[in-house]
Amino acid sequence: MQIVDAQVHIWEPSRPDRPWDVVLQPHGGGQFLAEQLLAAMDESGVDRAVLVPPTWLGYSNDYALEAAQRWPDRFAVMGRFDPSTPDAPARLTTWLDQPGMLGVRFVFHRSPLLELL
Repeated sequence: MQIVDAQVHIWEPSRPDRPWDVVLQPHGGGQFLAEQLLAAMDESGVDRAVLVPPTWLGYSNDYALEAAQRWPDRFAVMGRFDPSTPDAPARLTTWLDQPGMLGVRFVFHRSPLLELL
């Protein structure tokens, strides 16, 4: 039987081309890299994981997708998606064309997305 962790966050330190949200910060330290997660998975007997980018990365799925593309037998991504943008319908039609992308993660706990409900 394969063991899959259905929601795991990985993140790099904040950097100019991939800055963190200024309000939200990680509660687990400055980074938790894909390599660290793989080591923890191996130690715990977890075969695969679904990566969900943490909220302080905004709607950027880049790091999670890079990990899923590097280790496709271990990771897939449930990507964060902003449904409030004008191009959202067009982006959604090709969402799964991104290598490593498994699905969409909608997060409605922050305005203005909460208003869409």
